[in-house]
Amino acid sequence: MRFVGHLADREALADLQAAADVCLAPGPAETFGLSALEALACGTPVVVSASSALPEVVGTAGVAAADTPAAFASGVQSLLAVPEEVRCPAARARAEGFAWDRSVAAFLRAHEALPAHEAFPVHKAFPVHEEFSAPEELPAPEPLASASEEARR
Repeated sequence: MRFVGHLADREALADLQAAADVCLAPGPAETFGLSALEALACGTPVVVSASSALPEVVGTAGVAAADTPAAFASGVQSLLAVPEEVRCPAARARAEGFAWDRSVAAFLRAHEALPAHEAFPVHKAFPVHEEFSAPEELPAPEPLASASEEARR
C-alpha cells in the first residue's frame, strides 16, 4: 500500500486507479461517491462503507463493508479472490451504467411530475433559458469595467 496524498493531475490519478487491484472508499457519510465511480470506470473494484450511499453505486462490482478495519480487509480479500479478468470488466461495466445522458434523463423523468415552476425555480437575478419564460423582463446587465477603468476609480 502506498499513500500518495492529493493528486491534482487527473491523468496520473486515473493511471493509479487503473493500476490498483482494489480501491477503498471508507467514508461513512459519502452521499454519491464520484471517486468510487471513477475507480470503477478505470476497471478497479471498490470496497465501500456499508453505512454510506455507495453500496448502490458499486453494486456487485464492489463490496460493502462495515466501518471497521477488519471488515474492509475482508472486503479486499473477497474482491482479490475474484479473477482479475472477471472483476475489472465488471467494474468498468458498472461505471458505464452511470453515463451522463442516462443520469440526466433519469433526473428529468423524476421531475416530470412537478409543474415547471416547481421543478425549475426561476431566480430573477439570472438569465432564463429560452425554453422557460420569466414572469417579467430582466434588466440588461451592466458592462464590466476594464482593468484600466477600475484603476482610475
